[in-house]
Amino acid sequence: MRSHLTLEPDHDEYFAHGPAGYLAIVDLESYETFAGENTDRLDMMAHLQGQMRALTAVAWGAPLREVKLRVRVTEDDRVVAHSGYTPHTTTASGWVRTNGQLVLTSHDRLFDCAHHRAQDLFHGRRLPKLSRPRLLRVPPGIYAVLVYYHFPFPEWDGQPSEAWRERKIDYTVLLRRYPFPSPRVAPVRLSAGLIPWAGEENAALPWDGRAESRGA
Repeated sequence: MRSHLTLEPDHDEYFAHGPAGYLAIVDLESYETFAGENTDRLDMMAHLQGQMRALTAVAWGAPLREVKLRVRVTEDDRVVAHSGYTPHTTTASGWVRTNGQLVLTSHDRLFDCAHHRAQDLFHGRRLPKLSRPRLLRVPPGIYAVLVYYHFPFPEWDGQPSEAWRERKIDYTVLLRRYPFPSPRVAPVRLSAGLIPWAGEENAALPWDGRAESRGA
């Protein structure tokens, strides 16, 4: 059974993930899982880079221990800019397009899928419970993925905010949603020429493109 969460806008969700060389958020429908039967780790890095350019994935390095994440979907730029949300800059960022199904996963599942064409993100080698992919249901759109790594950072000598005292968080993942742009509509020629909003002067041009002589 798939582990899944429905992410409501501006509502934090907390969960843990098992040890991983890296974590990734990928689009369930468009991410290309298979890279080649002889894929090695360098090939996998190149594959992930290509998928990130295609806006199907965002990946970031993670420690080889259990980590705790806070994930939030938002359309409010003030949430992203709020200096109290985390005292650190983003440690990873990227863009993902989705029709509403994102997957939080890690190296183990993606590396397995890269070698076996028959496997997918939810069907493959059995993984420990905390290391299994997690389906994130979100509103369709284009997402800016911003990943913040929480303290300790040795150069930071401040005090944690009240939100941090509530529970220990390793990563905050902000999913800043932008709606899909409206479809572009090409100008349409009618029997009298171009459609009116293209300009009365152009609308008076005949089909062969030659302007009628003025003042004739």
